[in-house]
Amino acid sequence: MNHEDQSSRYYYPVEGRTDGAIAGAFAFIAIIAVPALIYAAWHAFASWVSALFS
Repeated sequence: MNHEDQSSRYYYPVEGRTDGAIAGAFAFIAIIAVPALIYAAWHAFASWVSALFS
């Protein structure tokens, strides 16, 4: 078994895990951030409407 076989065997799974971790992190951020931004935007809008009509 030569060195290329070993390096390719260890290199590609790590690369795959890294890509999956990055995608997972973006998914986690999206799941947390999108509802938080919607919540904040709704409260800012509701506050503005309330101030406008008070």
